[in-house]
Amino acid sequence: MKEREPKWYEEARNGPFRESRFTEAAADKVIMQVRSGAPGLERTGNKLRLSFIVAAIILLLAGTGALLQQKGLLGEGRQAGMFYHEVKTPDLTDAGLRKTAERIMQEQLGKKLPVVSLERMERINEVRIVFEDGEYTSTLRINTEIGQVTEWNMNVFYPLKEIDPQLINEAVVNLRDNGYEGNFTVTGLERSSQYSLVSNREVRTHDVLLGKEGRIDYENGIYAGATINLNRNEVSEEVIQKSDRALKLLRGEREDHLYQITRGLAAKWDVIILKYGEDENGPSTVIMDYATHEILHVQDNSLHIEESYDSKIHGEQDTKILTMDNAKLQSSAAVIADELFGIRLEDYTVVNKMIGNILFESPSGDSRIYAAYNDEGVFYAMVRQITTP
Repeated sequence: MKEREPKWYEEARNGPFRESRFTEAAADKVIMQVRSGAPGLERTGNKLRLSFIVAAIILLLAGTGALLQQKGLLGEGRQAGMFYHEVKTPDLTDAGLRKTAERIMQEQLGKKLPVVSLERMERINEVRIVFEDGEYTSTLRINTEIGQVTEWNMNVFYPLKEIDPQLINEAVVNLRDNGYEGNFTVTGLERSSQYSLVSNREVRTHDVLLGKEGRIDYENGIYAGATINLNRNEVSEEVIQKSDRALKLLRGEREDHLYQITRGLAAKWDVIILKYGEDENGPSTVIMDYATHEILHVQDNSLHIEESYDSKIHGEQDTKILTMDNAKLQSSAAVIADELFGIRLEDYTVVNKMIGNILFESPSGDSRIYAAYNDEGVFYAMVRQITTP
């Protein structure tokens, strides 16, 4: 399956700041979801928190919505986000375990993919069953002693003819409610479903309606937001120049190719996202308000220094970061933040500091600046958060 953006569904306004644009708790949730699908990211810890704010801004800030009953949407009746319980008497033969896996896939995805392998892992008393359909792969693990499902990560694609028109109509209505006036032509749907016995035993689903104009996301059946593709001629030259200046403030005069421009829409968000690099995973991102062009976020991950896999060196890096002088960090950050956001960071107070992250709050408490820095004290990301009464 093609690599996709991280999954999310919590509303950021449930965080510590009233109606806030982004919260630390929300960032943690994004990190948790990314780690579950990319073990190689685990060692970066808090340093990479801000690396996933782009995704969080687009879809983490979803408004409230009714939980959609999945019956008739893509197959057999099932409600997303519910806890999974295996109750049938298990058949522990290879054929029986395969049938168990196929039944779960039918329940969760609405269809069954072809089996490509069944591997018994005797040392841990589990079987690993892999299904595949083109680029979409699904894996389930089942305990071979009691037949209990321990984990699954399933992914599937649905062509337009297999998608419930009601879902499409509702998605378009949500786009309209969020301020989008263009067309959205659905071409397909990608669904993923995850479950782990060792975590919270909750089934998590992520649905993406794909279209020529972009994508619309649902988390556990709840509308989460949309990403609309923009051509360069659909944004003003002022936007491009402002974005370029923001990156130069952060990382100097180096220039990157402007790879992609998108519009992120959610219940409380309408933003322009500019990605720089050779592909969608390019290192640099600028986010600004769609209507006002106010800079909200600037980031260049090429300035981030990866932590060592050697535990001793890793510890030394963390100690070096934690012992950096707050006043010096604030002074260094002010050079960037003041011009980026039109503020006086010198008047702000440091209210939190973790490994590679520092949080500043204005005297009135209505504005906060998140900043991420490497072990040389160089800032590679800044985000402005404005609270509203």
